[in-house]
Amino acid sequence: MNGVLKSTTIAGPAHAAHDERGTGDGLAADLTMTDREIAAVANISGPNAAIRGTDGRSAAGDSAMSSVSVIRDVSDILFFMALALLPVDGTVLGIPLPYWTPLSPWFFLAYALTNWRVLRFTMRAYLPFFLFPLLLILTSVYGWQTIGVHPVAAVKSILSVLLGLACLASLDIALVRKRLPWRPAVTVLVATYWFAFAVGVVQFVAIQMHQSSVMTYFGRMMYRTYIWQLRPQFLFAEPSYIGMHLYGVLLPVYWMTRDCRLAMLIPTFAIGAIAMGSGTRIVIDSVVALFFFMLATVNFRSKRATWGFVGGMSVVGGGTVIAMFADPRLNALLTKGLLAGDASMSSRIFHMLAPMWSWKHDLQHLLFGWGAGNVSDAVRTGYAGARRWYDARGGVGNSEIDGLANPPADTFTMSAYTSFITEFGVLCLALFALAILIHIVRRRGWDRRTVCWLLLVVYLYIQFEAYAFYAWPLLLWGGLTASRRQPDTD
Repeated sequence: MNGVLKSTTIAGPAHAAHDERGTGDGLAADLTMTDREIAAVANISGPNAAIRGTDGRSAAGDSAMSSVSVIRDVSDILFFMALALLPVDGTVLGIPLPYWTPLSPWFFLAYALTNWRVLRFTMRAYLPFFLFPLLLILTSVYGWQTIGVHPVAAVKSILSVLLGLACLASLDIALVRKRLPWRPAVTVLVATYWFAFAVGVVQFVAIQMHQSSVMTYFGRMMYRTYIWQLRPQFLFAEPSYIGMHLYGVLLPVYWMTRDCRLAMLIPTFAIGAIAMGSGTRIVIDSVVALFFFMLATVNFRSKRATWGFVGGMSVVGGGTVIAMFADPRLNALLTKGLLAGDASMSSRIFHMLAPMWSWKHDLQHLLFGWGAGNVSDAVRTGYAGARRWYDARGGVGNSEIDGLANPPADTFTMSAYTSFITEFGVLCLALFALAILIHIVRRRGWDRRTVCWLLLVVYLYIQFEAYAFYAWPLLLWGGLTASRRQPDTD
């Protein structure tokens, strides 16, 4: 056990601190970081340090840096548990947050708090973002005083923001402050997402073979079940979340590590999900992600590469047109429109439309928000006007849309931007966007790949509202890292 948990020496001041501590305390001494070690580790600046050692070599492989082991102390198990549970965000085991039930954010939170001595350095490095929840609470006071307070919904909203910051903190603590190697982390990611894909295959086979016992098992395991709609959802809260994981998490990790295992996993997962009929959004997400990936990767100084990009995107465009005619749901959207072609799409649009209708009639709340947890009040206020607009343009109603006339306190909008502006106002959203841009510029990570990554994340959150999801913390943490090409981890 000592060989597994014991961290070998860290070059520089940390090494000296280790020597001063001595070896008489055995394993307990090895698992305890001294103040001098923490200070030495804290001097590593930016996520790029987690990937490149002082000698310029890649830290993705175990042999690249002999100065670290897989884990530094037992608390790092929490970090790897969080990674292992990333795709498990829709089961009954999780604590319900707005439209998903994840497990990983709680492990990230536990890991950050367990490493509280190092957390202060991370908070200092990302201070504007860690102060942001205070601004959201102060801004919400206006909405709470003028509209009211829904305590449970408000707590979930603020807690989701804090859980997102816990993910950011955990990445920085594990891979920068404590200098854990990348390769084991990527291995865990690859293994757990392959497992999630295998679960989807089992669901698809059960659907095709009408195995009611298997379908019943997954129906009871998932918090919101889609298997009875004959759509594999893997372990996600719903099938439309597939793109969030593939292109909000795995693709950026590939950009940072150049791990060929991810290059195999991502397209296989995407093509498999499309082939098994998981939904229409994964088709659209895949086209958008492929565009940004090629835009970030192609060397446009080469005429051959440029024409290859044009040819590749032409093929993708042609394939998309064929899919629009071949897939029944996509064809219905094409022929009948977004408001009438698909019940799920119609509901998504109206979930966003109802609170947005309130914006145009209440400038003060548009600027400062209705308050954390008060999305339902904006939906209720805007429902009548939004429904008139919707019906006049041929929108098809359903029970989900009808129920928004008197929505529950924990109602959702299916869009991070709609929810955020409704709760905290457009000014807070503008400040958050400005903070992200300043952060990337200060880290000198402003290049074509980072721009494509940023635009891809912006797109993904249009139809996704979970504040605690991992795409934006990964962007904040890794915006600099992705701007520099790293050696293949294999």
